[in-house]
Amino acid sequence: MKDSITGTVAYRERMALSPTAVVRVQLQDASLQDVAAIVIDSVTIRPNGRQVPLPFTLRYDTARIQPNNTYTLQARITDGGRLLFRTDVAYPVLTRGNPKRVDLQLRRASN
Repeated sequence: MKDSITGTVAYRERMALSPTAVVRVQLQDASLQDVAAIVIDSVTIRPNGRQVPLPFTLRYDTARIQPNNTYTLQARITDGGRLLFRTDVAYPVLTRGNPKRVDLQLRRASN
């Protein structure tokens, strides 16, 4: 069965996205410490000139979600393969009383 997480992707800088920017939002299982999070599902958004906040809907298979695990969202904005913005904190979702709607605030990537 499918369900979804919704929300927006934004950043504070007063900077327009180029028409070629790409936004990727990932649902990750972050239950295990000292191990890279496992990507459960993801969605790619091509803003095509639209600006933040950008809405997203990430559909996932509910059979892959375990009630005792910890799930987080991560997002990044790239342009021409160059990382522009990324999440720098975990955004918990789905289990342990966490929401299915999240407004992600991205930070400018270090160059």
